[in-house]
Amino acid sequence: MTLEHLPANAVGISARGAQALAQGSLDGLKVARKPSEIERPEDRLDKADREALSLAIASGLAAALDGGLDGAPRVRTSLEVLGRPGSFCVITGQQPGLLGGPLYTLHKAMQACLLARDLSQDWGVPVVPIFWNHGDDHDLAEVNHAWLKNRAQDLQKVRLAGLSSGRQPFSRIPLDRETHRLEATRALVTQTYEEHLHAEAAVDLLFPRHGETLVRTLTRALTQLLGEHGLVVLEPDWIRPQLSRALSDLVGANPTPALIQGSVDQPAIDPASAALVFRVDDTGRRPLRPGGEGFAYDGEAGSRTPAELAALILEDLEGWSAGALLRPLVQDAVFPTCAYVGGFGELDYHAQLVVAREHAGIQTPAFVPRTSITFVDGATRQALVRSETDVASILAAKGEFTRGEALDPPPVIQALHETTERAVSELLSLKGELKALEPALTSSLKRAIEQIRKATGKVQDKAERVHANRSGKGERHVRRLNATLYPRGKPQERVLGATGYLAQHGLGLIDALWNELPSISTEHLVVHLPDLEEPTADASAE
Repeated sequence: MTLEHLPANAVGISARGAQALAQGSLDGLKVARKPSEIERPEDRLDKADREALSLAIASGLAAALDGGLDGAPRVRTSLEVLGRPGSFCVITGQQPGLLGGPLYTLHKAMQACLLARDLSQDWGVPVVPIFWNHGDDHDLAEVNHAWLKNRAQDLQKVRLAGLSSGRQPFSRIPLDRETHRLEATRALVTQTYEEHLHAEAAVDLLFPRHGETLVRTLTRALTQLLGEHGLVVLEPDWIRPQLSRALSDLVGANPTPALIQGSVDQPAIDPASAALVFRVDDTGRRPLRPGGEGFAYDGEAGSRTPAELAALILEDLEGWSAGALLRPLVQDAVFPTCAYVGGFGELDYHAQLVVAREHAGIQTPAFVPRTSITFVDGATRQALVRSETDVASILAAKGEFTRGEALDPPPVIQALHETTERAVSELLSLKGELKALEPALTSSLKRAIEQIRKATGKVQDKAERVHANRSGKGERHVRRLNATLYPRGKPQERVLGATGYLAQHGLGLIDALWNELPSISTEHLVVHLPDLEEPTADASAE
């Protein structure tokens, strides 16, 4: 495995993101570009609160994992030290998705582990990596599918049946074998990667099991992948009382004016209209937004003052969750956070929270930009050579890389079309005589003509594909490059998942990445994976 370094904007970066990297800050938010720029914060947590937090997470994880914490000794150690004064944590997070979601979910989790390791070594105190598994979210359309790259080098969307819309949090939606057609969907995913040595193990790791939620699947998978590096995967339901008490404190102090004060010039999330708090009951999540005397439900005439809403939260600690703007404040009120790993989209709204943090008396941890990564396997490298190009050029083309006009098709393809049409014309000339013999025969003639056109059309399509693959313009290689490096006009890490790469390389991929990746990078990293033998089915299409 080797690393190739490209500029940070190789897959695009906003003007504010570039400013943050250049200055090391954004609107008062510290943006760390190397571990030494992260300052060790004060330890403000009460010992009893730490112990209760650690025990609650340990209990949740033990119930979530097949073998409990006995099968994850390093995770157990992380939780033990989290419960002791003087330790800190690096937090990252992402909502779950089918097959673990896009690659940057894995990238985030691994970077949190790497950064926690480096800070622990530098400071001489334990630093625990925590992955916040966003089970409170409810937008099923964002998580009910995955994109696979099939053997024809085309992208294929795989979707779970029966998960299209609703307001229930992901953590409350167990997947059913029949309702969500788990077995059929799993078979399709396995078939896509079946020629690879580790395909069955990769699918078994990342595909949801009967009775699991998507949240639980991600908890299980990330713990198996990164538990030996101390990663603690957290489902918010496990510590709902702690989160709700912190949310009550925030709401009671009326955060809206401070949020508005810190949000200027087209904020990423407008605090004046954002869902700051959610009430969660049997009907799902109901948002409360700033309005009236404090907070109001959508479509309701009345409102609640900050003090009234704070009291309601305390009356039912299990029935509330924070919206996107208040979630970072809640997590940092509960955890001893020293750094948060996030993408540049997250950076924009984290920068809005500096004033609100001061208002609430919650310290601001350093923001660490998520390392941006593109994987290049052996087959993709071969396609780059055949196409006489490089990764930077493919990324710059944003999924629309071409090698110019294709060569004219050979005469036999046009001759096949013309021969078919002549045959059809001659058959149609017999229609009148057949009708005179037996009127019903005209329908049979029509069906025969349709079958002829369909059959010869298939031959023509195959001939055109073979021509494209053998024409020297390498259309198959171009398709591979676009579909692999910049699929659907987006960076690889935002579309493709880890299944295909783990199917090829197995869990050894994690060890190799651990040994090569830095904990922070302000460049775009191209990770060249080891060469593997090309699948037979793919090679035959050459």
